[in-house]
Amino acid sequence: MSKKGQLRALPPAARVAVAVFGMVGICGFVYAILTFGPTDYSYFWLLVFLAIVTGHAKVRLIAGSSLSLISTVVLIAVMMLGTTAGILVGVCGVLIQSIFPPRKFILHQLIFNVGMIVLTIWMSGAAYHGVVGDFHAAGMDRLIGALIASIVYYLGSSICVSMIVGLSGNKSIFRLWHDNFLYTAPSFVVAGLLAFVVSEFAGPQRARLMLVVTPVLYLCYYSYRVYLESLEKEKQHATEMAELFNSTLSTLVLAIDAKDKNTHGHIQRVQKYSRAIAEAMRLSEQEIKAIAAAALLHDIGKLAIPEYILSKEGPLTPDEMRKMRLHPQLGADIISNIKFPYPVADSILAHHERFDGTGYPNGLSGNAIPLGARVLAVADVFDAYTSDRLESEETINGAVQALREGSGTIFDPEIVRVWQSIYRDVVNWRTTASSAAYSDIQRVTSEVKILEELSESLDKATTIEQISQAVSDLIKNRFPQCEVGLKTGQHEGLPVKFEDQTIATISVARPAASLNDDEIALIRVLAEKISGPLSKVMALEMAQREATVDKLTGLANRRGLEMMADKLAGKAISVVLVDVNSFKSVNDNFGHKAGDAALIRIAAHLRAAFFDAQLTCRLGGDEFVVFSEADRRTLRTQIRNFRRMVVWDPAHEPYKKMLFGVSCGLASIPTDGKNVEQVMHCADRRMYATKARFKQFADRVVADCVT
Repeated sequence: MSKKGQLRALPPAARVAVAVFGMVGICGFVYAILTFGPTDYSYFWLLVFLAIVTGHAKVRLIAGSSLSLISTVVLIAVMMLGTTAGILVGVCGVLIQSIFPPRKFILHQLIFNVGMIVLTIWMSGAAYHGVVGDFHAAGMDRLIGALIASIVYYLGSSICVSMIVGLSGNKSIFRLWHDNFLYTAPSFVVAGLLAFVVSEFAGPQRARLMLVVTPVLYLCYYSYRVYLESLEKEKQHATEMAELFNSTLSTLVLAIDAKDKNTHGHIQRVQKYSRAIAEAMRLSEQEIKAIAAAALLHDIGKLAIPEYILSKEGPLTPDEMRKMRLHPQLGADIISNIKFPYPVADSILAHHERFDGTGYPNGLSGNAIPLGARVLAVADVFDAYTSDRLESEETINGAVQALREGSGTIFDPEIVRVWQSIYRDVVNWRTTASSAAYSDIQRVTSEVKILEELSESLDKATTIEQISQAVSDLIKNRFPQCEVGLKTGQHEGLPVKFEDQTIATISVARPAASLNDDEIALIRVLAEKISGPLSKVMALEMAQREATVDKLTGLANRRGLEMMADKLAGKAISVVLVDVNSFKSVNDNFGHKAGDAALIRIAAHLRAAFFDAQLTCRLGGDEFVVFSEADRRTLRTQIRNFRRMVVWDPAHEPYKKMLFGVSCGLASIPTDGKNVEQVMHCADRRMYATKARFKQFADRVVADCVT
């Protein structure tokens, strides 16, 4: 239903359902206690014990829910001791089932489960006693009553669980019940039969009968668990076989694609386009998979076409065209023995049919052409127009225009409209390419332009991040589908050197294809171009960092505090001021080196205690300040931890007699002030008040020691 402590995360309808079931559970449980009359308490407590044991022994179902054996025990209690006793027994079992193990306990699940078990037992009890009437009814009546009670119990529990799960996840309640609980019905019928056997033959030999029933219950539990585990293994095996099947198809497609050298990558693109069209048409998942499989295999018949025909660059002769037109029929024949769970062969056979009926091989027209074939026709022709020319927007527009002109004659008009609305989001666009005659000139011109753009960007860059972004943008614009990074220091990639030292590294990765020599040479030129400006910016940032860092402790100094205060303006933030107690005594008795070492240790403890702080700063001398966005309760805990770290630090053991420690003051925006300055003053007053109290305490300790 939900993670622990997240009842508010449930949809309103689910929260209402939990509340209703909670009220039903409380009312029913209280009523059962109040109306529980004299009974065979030894038998009652035996059933409570069995409910606790069986409630804790759960079988994990395929869909992730669970099934316990408590139903048999509850039905026995209803049939032998009455409905109120059954409710008490069932609630005890559910409490144990919901609470243990504690790490999985969720309060609102317990509330729902108690309400559900109370309602379910009440309905099954009413059904049983409505059929049986009294304890002196005939055996057949009791058998029928037990079966009806078990069915009511099954329907009540399964429908309630399906309802709350469906409301929690906005899913179909009937579909959840049908897929996840319908197959568990026989187990409840068996539970009813076992309950009837116990109630029928129970008498003075109840203990012995329980010794017989308990192993039967465990055997049911164990066999059901083994059955579900075997189903899970079968499901896993089916998944692995499906993956193997898809891998085999992909390998076969590579063989087809390699055989036709004129259409390299055609099959993968047609599958991509076809799937996009099917998804845009909001077809079912089964239909989308069928179209994707047909697109993957639509040219498999070319395996039977002579290679000289496939490799021919000029127009085909009439005889060659006749042979080429055989590939749809050959493809359908090749895959006819593959048992697809959806129709594929028909789409492969008809993917060269025309909407007006003049296509091949069977001259189908209109909706008589399978939907998958009509989708393939649009994707196939579009890629035929744009193959190896996707970098030209003019070519793309020409292909779309050709589809538009063939709408209603060659292609299904509806599919053409769908493709027109989505193709720009599906096709991989590239930069405009020039002819072979202009390629070298264009490459050199492009490189000069890139260097000019880089120079303009470097003139404006004042940080390492800005230079890195400028280099990344230029390389990505020049080489699409690349991942670019600029890191300071020496890493894997192309080095950026300044005065024979590697100051940074440019890393460029392109999954589609490795960079060629010309591309690598261009990146080396970029690295040389940025080396000087990058070195200056790195030196400047280093100087700025050193100007804001305390050299002794490594924390921020007052300059760093001033810079951070500007950034924190208007934010809700807390300030912790820290002053070291008896620090002068440490310097006087142990020397300034010992005092410096103590400050370094205190700075380390500050970092550890206030690990989530926005700024940790040394104000000067023995004063520190911490800026944090944590809540006040968390900060008080961190202050206590920090004090303990300082006092119990082994390095500070010699200073304990001097009552060495720290005093802290806490203040927050907007509770204690409107800005950083006001809050700092408030924290300072509180810190010195703490320090004064500590001094009074120290004076009393000294006086007591003298006395």
